Amino acid sequence: MNEAAPAEEWVFADRYRVDALIGSGGMGAVWSGYDRHLDRRVAIKLMRSTSGPVASFGSAESAAFAEAAAADRERFLREIRTTAKLELPGIPAVYDFGVEESTGRIYLVMQLVYGQTLEELIASRDYAADPWPISWAAAITAQAAATLVDVHRVDVVHRDIKPLNLMVTDGGLVKVLDFGVAILRGASALPRLTQIGHTVGSPPYMPPEQALGNPVGPASDVYALGCVLYQTLTGRVPFLETANRSYQDHHVNTPAPSARMLRPDVPANLDDLIAQMLAKRPADRPTAEAVYEKLLPLAARPGTAGAGGNRDPRRPFLRPLAPAPRQRGAAPAAKPTRATSTPLSVDEAIEIRQRVGDLVEDSQFQQAIDLLDEAVERAAAEPALKLEMQVALASTLWFADEFSRVASVLDEILPKLDGGDDMAVLYYYSGVSNAEIGNIDEAITRLTEFLALAEPYDPLHRDATYRLGMMLPAVGRATEGLRHLEALRPILVAEYGPESVHVKTLDGRIAQIRRGPDL
Repeated sequence: MNEAAPAEEWVFADRYRVDALIGSGGMGAVWSGYDRHLDRRVAIKLMRSTSGPVASFGSAESAAFAEAAAADRERFLREIRTTAKLELPGIPAVYDFGVEESTGRIYLVMQLVYGQTLEELIASRDYAADPWPISWAAAITAQAAATLVDVHRVDVVHRDIKPLNLMVTDGGLVKVLDFGVAILRGASALPRLTQIGHTVGSPPYMPPEQALGNPVGPASDVYALGCVLYQTLTGRVPFLETANRSYQDHHVNTPAPSARMLRPDVPANLDDLIAQMLAKRPADRPTAEAVYEKLLPLAARPGTAGAGGNRDPRRPFLRPLAPAPRQRGAAPAAKPTRATSTPLSVDEAIEIRQRVGDLVEDSQFQQAIDLLDEAVERAAAEPALKLEMQVALASTLWFADEFSRVASVLDEILPKLDGGDDMAVLYYYSGVSNAEIGNIDEAITRLTEFLALAEPYDPLHRDATYRLGMMLPAVGRATEGLRHLEALRPILVAEYGPESVHVKTLDGRIAQIRRGPDL
């Protein structure tokens, strides 16, 4: 992609004029622009095409990479749709998105935000002489946490929280940038086997599970935000890479450092919060909502706006940006269905299944989910028919990446199922969904149940084996994990060859686990 200023007027989608380059990175470039239809300034992000590891053209490995890349692009577009519907003050509004026909690049048209990134603000400060106020750091982190509360509720994980992706705008609002973008550097099952040295995220802020290629969830964003809070207070990241110790090694093995060692005026309870956010086990970290609540007293401390002027992040706490309350233990709410008292007939159920199949094929997931939510409600008086609709609902939610609802629906119906062709794959859906939302122990149980039912030649069998091999060491069961990974190796050798990226990366994972403290 040419990132120089265009020689002639540059317009795409017959609507957006591209003006000046604002910034660029590994994923693409952001330009200021103009929406001709609505007469307003916009920001336009043009994504670079992504490529996987080198593999022989026409080989099984090459085809697998291409299939996974296409799946990831579609998942990225779904995440953008989800994020765009949230309309949160902490996220730049998404106005439009699509694929440029001539190049195949994805583009995003967003709200043009005026401000400075936290990276710029940290770099502008002399921390030895005059660090940013503690309340200032608390206010930035609390605003970011409030935004994460809402996006985590719809199963979106940022994956790359860092100072460059946090902007303090005029008025002191903190905007979290680049939701959904990191998915283009991630992937589905196959690229998880190829990400050694290419893990999604930024190494100085990367949680242990992300560094090891394990599933990431809301707790992963909390860890990265803890690294950001530490840096905002002290001027440096928690861990420093050296010739002998990589960031990855530190995140996995080195205890969280104390901010008070570098800055004695940091309150003890704030230092304790950072240590909790940087816990090695995701389950030991506080939620984003708990982080917000603990930071609020510091962020809302009375006083003048102080350093930062109009962009002081403490200003919004004159009217606190508290996340909306949520009932304890409540599952994410389904979209309300239209009221009806007409029972569902078998013929209607068949028609709905067919209609849902067409909608899913066209990526119209929300319409399909709405149909099935209504069908489940109408089938309440017929347990067998209701169960059939719930199975269809769980499968559709799976394709829509609504992992919290997948796990909730399957927790209800799996004990009621008595065998059948769908049984094994439903255990797989449950296992992966629980892994995606951070329920690692439940994920291990479900994937183990899947392997007991699935045939070894099933492609999902290989993925479940790999996932278990990576998750078991994270809960202190390294020997079991190694057994799964070692069983996977001859399968990959037979399919892709002993010198393939898959086999070399798997060998790297095995060696990494063998070096761990549990062996």
